[in-house]
Amino acid sequence: MTTFLALATLVATVFLILANLRMVARDTFDALANSTMRAHSEGQLLPRIAFAALWVMIFALSCF
Repeated sequence: MTTFLALATLVATVFLILANLRMVARDTFDALANSTMRAHSEGQLLPRIAFAALWVMIFALSCF
């Protein structure tokens, strides 16, 4: 029963995301653009990019 409930939740979530993919992409772009502009104006853009790159490298290296 738990597996069925988990799969039903997964299918419903994927359906909702795919049905609203354009809005999800637009909201994601707006959030990233606003965050980038705010970080740039506060002088925190380079440290945040370095932190994101660190996490990307950690996850990439953990795959191998």
